[in-house]
Amino acid sequence: MKIHGVKREFSAPVFGSKKHVCPCCGEKLEKFKTETVVNSSAEEAKDYDFSNGDSYLSGNVNFIGTAFRCVGCGKVYSVKDIKNHKRK
Repeated sequence: MKIHGVKREFSAPVFGSKKHVCPCCGEKLEKFKTETVVNSSAEEAKDYDFSNGDSYLSGNVNFIGTAFRCVGCGKVYSVKDIKNHKRK
């Protein structure tokens, strides 16, 4: 599959370097890198932001980001999930 573009989605550096705990079991969360290739014309594309400054990425775009995995229960959380939990 040919990749037509790459979009890196980074959280704030301070947020990614802090220690976080699992909302379910309270164990430590480990940060890891995620990569997902999404075609801009696919159904799932509505869940991704293809904007890139003043332009728009199209075709197969590799989205690179960060997620968290619990060392205790194995659940995986997005940065957005953890931020929403911290606000509660």
